Amino acid sequence: MARMLLGRFADVRQDGGQVIALRDPLGLNKLYAAFHPDAGVIAANYLIDLVRAGTSFTDIYAIPPGSVVTLDPQHRTGAVRRFAALPGRAGSDRTVGELAAEIIALLDQGMQHLAAAHPDLPVAVCLSGGADSSVIASYARRHFPQSVAYSYCLDARPLSEDAIAARAVADHLGLPWRLVRADRQALLDTIPAALLHGQDWRDFNVHAGIVNEVLAAAIATDHPAGALVLTGDLMNEFLADYTPVTHDGIDYYRLPRLSPDRLRIHLARGLQTGDREVGVFAAHGLTVVQPYGWAVSPLLALSEPVSKPQLMMALARGTLPAAVLQRPKLRAQIGDRNAETGVLPQLLRAGIDQQSLEDHFRRTLGIRSPLELRTTVRGGVHQPVPAPRIPAEGHHESLTS
Repeated sequence: MARMLLGRFADVRQDGGQVIALRDPLGLNKLYAAFHPDAGVIAANYLIDLVRAGTSFTDIYAIPPGSVVTLDPQHRTGAVRRFAALPGRAGSDRTVGELAAEIIALLDQGMQHLAAAHPDLPVAVCLSGGADSSVIASYARRHFPQSVAYSYCLDARPLSEDAIAARAVADHLGLPWRLVRADRQALLDTIPAALLHGQDWRDFNVHAGIVNEVLAAAIATDHPAGALVLTGDLMNEFLADYTPVTHDGIDYYRLPRLSPDRLRIHLARGLQTGDREVGVFAAHGLTVVQPYGWAVSPLLALSEPVSKPQLMMALARGTLPAAVLQRPKLRAQIGDRNAETGVLPQLLRAGIDQQSLEDHFRRTLGIRSPLELRTTVRGGVHQPVPAPRIPAEGHHESLTS
């Protein structure tokens, strides 16, 4: 049954004296568990909920992605059964045309399912002006004709390059466009929520979470009863087309030195920790949809070197100009080529650097030291539930209490 599960999900069920938990293959939905002395197994999507229930951060465990876990409160262990796993490296012998056709089919099928399941729910599209979100906007226009595009820009300045590009894409597709502005103080005021809901302290994810908090607040204000929010997230991980950003002579958002085919898997695996989209939008009563996640298998099957413009032109199916699909997105963390209007420089000018974000994150979750943080989250992966102990040969555990 679990092998047939696709998409983004997490679930917990009680089965007699045990608790069964499962989580989607990429770990896009966060699911944490702990063993409470009085309540037995407790689980939550947000770390803070378990902390507030009296659990120490170091006693919180993540349900691994692509797994069904049987939690045993008596022995404080979890038996893991994997139903999905990422490959060791990206690539295959399949052609770009074949894979693009599969991706298109998956995007269309997913959109059709959403439209059928939520016929009356408003739809917002987070549009940065880059190729990834622009292609998703083109699918939204086809399947959700009443959808509205939302773009972020720093207040009190001319439009950023990304915002200008996003407006042009929205005009081209015939989508209503809503510009959401925030000044530096608004960005600073959003940090606590971005850390809490985004469940991460690393600068790239926090900076992205801040932008999403700003957008989520605007969308939730427009649609207090809820909305679907479509984003172009995940493509950067699946193709590993992130690049470091230099500001004042310092490189930020640096990536591990891995071959492209291994880096893509490394970045995809890292999605299991951090909640910059799902957690942030959900906290505002919104349901985020990351359509590229439906096509993780064919996207990771693309062989190196991947021609992203060629791929995006195939996915767009003639709905977008070539210039849009070939334009590199500057990202809201920067916003312009001169790196003046983005979240990164605004926070740095206010003295909020990587260490400040980590300190705030630790205070928020009651983490007593950097060592506690790094022993609980290692290599970007939150600690899993301890496996059942196998008795030594000749040893028999008592069945009586």
